[in-house]
Amino acid sequence: MHKGAVIVNAFWRGGDECAERIREELCSRGADVDLVRSTDVKLFIGKGLQGTFPYDFAIYYDKDDYLARLLEQCGVRLFNRAEGVRLADDKMLTHIALAPYVRQPDTIPSPLFFAGEDDPAFLDRVERALGYPVVVKQCFGAFGRQVRLVRDREELSAIRAALLREPHLYQRYIECGATDYRVITVGGKAVAAMKRRATAVGEFRANAELGGMGERIDLDPETRALAETASRVLGLEYAGVDLIKDEEGYLVTEVNSNAHFKLIEKVTGINVAALYAEYVLSAIAEGGEV
Repeated sequence: MHKGAVIVNAFWRGGDECAERIREELCSRGADVDLVRSTDVKLFIGKGLQGTFPYDFAIYYDKDDYLARLLEQCGVRLFNRAEGVRLADDKMLTHIALAPYVRQPDTIPSPLFFAGEDDPAFLDRVERALGYPVVVKQCFGAFGRQVRLVRDREELSAIRAALLREPHLYQRYIECGATDYRVITVGGKAVAAMKRRATAVGEFRANAELGGMGERIDLDPETRALAETASRVLGLEYAGVDLIKDEEGYLVTEVNSNAHFKLIEKVTGINVAALYAEYVLSAIAEGGEV
């Protein structure tokens, strides 16, 4: 029997309910699986890779790229794999990877800044290309907390000054009534979908962690195809794909490699943790490169 782990970030204080649910579903199907915090993994670089990790496979419910690559070098089969996690975690890399395949909002990355004075011509370009309001996102972050809506040049200049040395991007704002769509994919297949709506006055982000409410929707061919394409291109075996809608149809805004599923399970009645567990065990049984 293969022994597995569900790896969670040791410094996350939001609770590990989803990770524990996945572990329970795996164990209920006869697997031997532990919940492991990232700091309990004792791998390091010396003369080659040093240390051991006593598990054959792991549900990687973290976003630490370095740790993921150490684990893969140690021979651990990760769900998701390190490269998929990297592409999904960096929002600009996500947009670049998906550019040939799906519609996305117009997006401009902030140039890498080392030292000296900023060039105001860059914000002139952002204004001309994207207009106002404009969405500003840090490339790394979760739950919508690093996403801002900027309404004029004064706000834009202030936010740019604050983020100048951090990877971030500028994106065209799509008026969608503070509503978006979350699709969960497992094994590259869309399995559940919900519509999310912001409830706070003046809030444009529909994330559940910011008070957004969800309702079940049927997976129509367009949402299914977009979510499955995004998952395939990024190499994700489990993903939460976020969409918004304009007059032409849906656009992909973000992809999460370790999406929480509490709300979507509640509103759809679909046991996402069970579907993920079944996929993982099937992949291992079929020789999924453990």
